[in-house]
Amino acid sequence: MAYEALPDAISNTVNRTQDVLLDLNRDQLLQGRDADGKVLMPPYMQDPYFKTREAALRYLRMKIALEASHKSLMRYFAGIQTYPEKSKGTPNLIVTGQFHGGFFITVTKSTYTIDSMYKDADDINMKYNGRVYGLTPKSKEFYYFQYIRPTIKEVYEK
Repeated sequence: MAYEALPDAISNTVNRTQDVLLDLNRDQLLQGRDADGKVLMPPYMQDPYFKTREAALRYLRMKIALEASHKSLMRYFAGIQTYPEKSKGTPNLIVTGQFHGGFFITVTKSTYTIDSMYKDADDINMKYNGRVYGLTPKSKEFYYFQYIRPTIKEVYEK
């Protein structure tokens, strides 16, 4: 029966397309969005990490200068990420050491988990309410129609 083969087929698809899931998560962060699609808070000028307003302003200016290079890192922006342009003060977590570069995924038959090997990854995730990892509703929809739905169709056509 096709139904019995479905969990393995979907798990295989997710394993085969891990890079897509990771890129989608990174793109969201580059747009300043958490896993729910909400704007990452706090903005730089209200971030308690910065001990002074001047320190926050210096960091904000540096981030603004890097904005074009950050946008160039997005892989799926044009296809699915239709959020409004993020404000200049909204974090994107790219300059936080090797946070984005340390992303990895763990896949089981029923779930996948995204995390980062970066040493302060847990602190970063907690700072943003534990919603850094995972796909926004728009990203989930894109991934479903591009990868999961074709897998389901293939299993049921066999």
